[in-house]
Amino acid sequence: MFDEIEKAIAEVQQPRSRFQLERFVLGQHATPEMQYYQTVIELQDMIYKYKLAQIAVKKTKSKIAKLRSTGDELDELRAQEKELGLIQTQLSMVGAERELKHLMEIFDSFTHKYTRDEIEAAQPDYWQARLITNAKAMMMGGSGVNPAHIEAMEQAGVLETFVSEIENEKRELA
Repeated sequence: MFDEIEKAIAEVQQPRSRFQLERFVLGQHATPEMQYYQTVIELQDMIYKYKLAQIAVKKTKSKIAKLRSTGDELDELRAQEKELGLIQTQLSMVGAERELKHLMEIFDSFTHKYTRDEIEAAQPDYWQARLITNAKAMMMGGSGVNPAHIEAMEQAGVLETFVSEIENEKRELA
């Protein structure tokens, strides 16, 4: 009765599409060093969760076998409940495998694998780009740049650059 729906459920499993990963998870970062960093952190998290899920599957299968071995009717019902949970975990793992595949492909696409020192050295450029881009987005949204963001730009040493860019843009528009 549910075969078609169950196939559809299995087919759509994946927490985030490749588009989401590329554009929103990694694309939020303006520099290749931070995109690389984010990719590696995402892989670390996904691999950890996937390995935990593998252990959970083994534990659940063992619990199901023990419940069934008793021959008790209630234990059989408990085993069936655990099987439903097992199916949910396995469906999540299908999605995780798909996302891991995309993340691995993205990781492999980096021609340079950045070191921690390279990521640290690129931080000033990253924060300049990120803070200025965010400030411009605030201005375009009509709310103006909030004081906390202005303070962050000052702390990062990019406020003068931002002000200069805005003044240049105003001159070009005039």
